[in-house]
Amino acid sequence: MLRNIHFFNIKPGADEARILSLGDHELVEYSRTYGCLERKTWKLLDAHAGGQPVESATYLSEALWPSQEAADAFSRAERPEDVKKWWKELVDGLEIVKTVRYVDAEG
Repeated sequence: MLRNIHFFNIKPGADEARILSLGDHELVEYSRTYGCLERKTWKLLDAHAGGQPVESATYLSEALWPSQEAADAFSRAERPEDVKKWWKELVDGLEIVKTVRYVDAEG
């Protein structure tokens, strides 16, 4: 199993509720067609380094894929026109701070 984690912020001026809805609904359903097993978004409370508060992303989105190949196929896929429309709106409203991928203990 592969876990793909995005730490992100909503860009200033973007509709936070709309951006989160696109990620939690349209993206979830569309990624399932490529084998995504689970996708969740959390709002982070705070971050610390060495016991001291540090600046951090506001949100974390995690996707569980059956394999790296499935996740990579999703990333490389040509999107249908209806998907391109909401995908652009989603991407334009996000600022990705960091992406982390790792193999789950089950994989």
